[in-house]
Amino acid sequence: MLLRPAYWLKGKENIMGRITDNRADIYQEITDQMITIIEAGTRPWSKSWNGASTPNIPLRSTGVPYRGINVLSLWVAAMTKGYASPHWLTFKQALALGGCVRKGEKGSIVVYANKIEVCDDKADQGREQGEDGKKQVAFLKRYTVFNAEQIDDIEAKYPAPAPIITAINPDERDAELDALFGRVPVTLKHHGSQPYYQPSSDHVVMPDYTDFNTSDDYYSTLAHEFCHATGHVDRLARPTLISAKREDYAREELVAELGAAFVSGAIGIKLHDREDHAAYLTSWLSALRNDKRCIFTAATQAQAAADWLLSRMGAETAQPLDDAA
Repeated sequence: MLLRPAYWLKGKENIMGRITDNRADIYQEITDQMITIIEAGTRPWSKSWNGASTPNIPLRSTGVPYRGINVLSLWVAAMTKGYASPHWLTFKQALALGGCVRKGEKGSIVVYANKIEVCDDKADQGREQGEDGKKQVAFLKRYTVFNAEQIDDIEAKYPAPAPIITAINPDERDAELDALFGRVPVTLKHHGSQPYYQPSSDHVVMPDYTDFNTSDDYYSTLAHEFCHATGHVDRLARPTLISAKREDYAREELVAELGAAFVSGAIGIKLHDREDHAAYLTSWLSALRNDKRCIFTAATQAQAAADWLLSRMGAETAQPLDDAA
């Protein structure tokens, strides 16, 4: 039997993740969440909502990290609701562990990307030709998860996070991080007062380490510039990297920001707030308002950039599973 994709159903999820009534636009709903947070002057991928010094990559019940847009969506949920736990479970997963979602708790949205075969007369946007000649349509299915802090009786499996220990001397160079970034096959030069990536000569320029206020400022900025470098034609070939259009420049900066956040969460560094923070927020808001799928595309490209860097660093990264493309 051929199942119809979730976005064709008129409905929204209740506490058990089932469809009830009122059709919802997943792209618009998550984009609106991002706009609300950014309008308040906050980057949802760098806000230290739990007092931690590094971004906290959200985890499935199995401990496998979420990816792409689901990382951003759950970061927003954790930030706005004050959750410190990185663990997220469905209602049924909580029950299977002997736990219970507390009465009145509201879940958070995550999405699953897939494709469905349809007849020619039902094909829609995003379709592509399959090997057998049939049309394939990409779709998103939404489901609801709850943070471990919303669930009773699962503390033994998902204990509360340990207290944050502040670094004694954050201004010292980190030999381990130097080694990780040193494995990235991109030329790195130190001079001047502005960090940037130069596509034509394929190299990253950074100010001297001593010019930064903290160690994390240096390494998070380096992660940002290396994320730009992943867009080179010989790597991920991201068109926005070399485009002269203002809107593409904003999109490329958003990809680099998100990619740096994903890398930072994986290797343990705090994100650096840029001096031109306000100007970038304005450009990102414009991009999000003009295209409800912008944040989805940026998150997918950022995840690819982070995966490319982490694989060269030799750092662990989750394999692609079910997150939105």
